Amino acid sequence: MKVIYLHQYFKTPDMSGGTRSYEMAKRMVKAGHEVHMVTSWTEKTNHTDWFSEEIEGIHVHWYPNQYSNSMSFKERTKVFMRFAYAATTKAASFKDANIIFATSTPLTIAIPAVSASKLLKIPMVFEVRDLWPEIPIAIGALNNPLLKFLAKRLEKLAYTNSSAVVALSPG
Repeated sequence: MKVIYLHQYFKTPDMSGGTRSYEMAKRMVKAGHEVHMVTSWTEKTNHTDWFSEEIEGIHVHWYPNQYSNSMSFKERTKVFMRFAYAATTKAASFKDANIIFATSTPLTIAIPAVSASKLLKIPMVFEVRDLWPEIPIAIGALNNPLLKFLAKRLEKLAYTNSSAVVALSPG
């Protein structure tokens, strides 16, 4: 099976950050699947467009898209939307794919996942890592009524267009 795995912040063990997607993708490869990780390269780079490498059998497609937690809300939103647009095009380019597996955060990963799923007419699995938009609303990070509305719509879009939803926490 050919899997398009969407994770905006994919990391390997030699990088800083969580490696759940790396471990999941490795297991998919070990089970005989062809895995294409569509992700972003968040550090400085000379690349100006997609570049690829194979890491332990995982075909990793990096999109240069610098990101830092020190960015403003507006800057981070631009980064999320830039990746969503680029990842939609990239994911839809795998014409012979069998399934899309998308993992949040950010919730905007649902944009390329749903879009590519519809364009390619293949099922989508959505993995929920964090409760978006509930958590940012609860802590006051997302308080604009229009943005709350849009975030809730995006959440609903992700869930209603998924063939399956994987939740990483009980309940």
